[in-house]
Amino acid sequence: MSTRQQAAEQSAGTESGATAVAANSVLPAAALSAWEGYARGECRDMGVRFSAVRFAPIQSVDLKQESAANEGAFIVAEFNGDGRPDFVVTTQNWGCAEEADHGKMGPPYDFIISTAAGYQVAYGFNGDIGPEDVKRRGKRDVVEYRRGWNGNCGYIETAVWGWNGTQMDVIERRDDKGKLVDKEGCAVGTQAAARPASFPPVPKGYYAVGTTCARAASAQAASDGPGSLAHFDESALTWFDGGPEIRSFESLGNNRFRVHARSYGNGDDTKGTSTNFVIRVTGASSFVAEAGSTLFDEPETYTHCPTDTVPKGVRDWFEG
Repeated sequence: MSTRQQAAEQSAGTESGATAVAANSVLPAAALSAWEGYARGECRDMGVRFSAVRFAPIQSVDLKQESAANEGAFIVAEFNGDGRPDFVVTTQNWGCAEEADHGKMGPPYDFIISTAAGYQVAYGFNGDIGPEDVKRRGKRDVVEYRRGWNGNCGYIETAVWGWNGTQMDVIERRDDKGKLVDKEGCAVGTQAAARPASFPPVPKGYYAVGTTCARAASAQAASDGPGSLAHFDESALTWFDGGPEIRSFESLGNNRFRVHARSYGNGDDTKGTSTNFVIRVTGASSFVAEAGSTLFDEPETYTHCPTDTVPKGVRDWFEG
């Protein structure tokens, strides 16, 4: 978006479009049906069943209560400028029959967009927002999502979600001073383009996650579940309970690399979900997986472990 476009939209005011459409107290049946189709797919990818979710305006729902497992909340907005209500919806876990485990990232938020062909549903982000975060810009609404994270150049305070002409996407990012930045926190127009890269300059093999190699190997050998050991090579980052397949690497400069990867659910999920993340090489045999992706809601430190320090039984599982 150009600076001129931004100025024009911002000058149009910040009143939420939720006040410009009918005050919905019930999610329309067609919107609910479209969302349920999407949510069933999410549950299927997890290998669990879907349970129907009851939606109400976000002001009347407390999703943090355990009893709210089958409750959802929505905010009315108007994102694509067609004059019909759109919705931001949130649930504990899409109605999937497993314990919600979103930790510091917050619950999932999805967008339901009204189009001439019917409602379209798309995943947005994990976090916490309210009606006050939906702002009016010209003829459309945007969501100002304030979950800060660190980029290559600096801190990114706010991601603005809006209609890009074909779908909902992040259309703008700002630092803590309100200045426009890109996804690495660099002032717009100042960052050198990322470039394709080979495997980062660290060893391939086993890594201790947030602990020493001895402790990680010992704990993993004594457990038949997830531990603090991982395996990293050009094909995958694998923990004891699985991990994403790696497609390619991108150099971001300053010893940082974006890892393009996909995660696959259970059953017949052949398409997978994009789970790109960024690592920062901190030494000849260590790196940090940075926060800010669907895989990492906080930084994780990885330290290389020589193969002979990992018990054979553990190696057999990883390499089997």
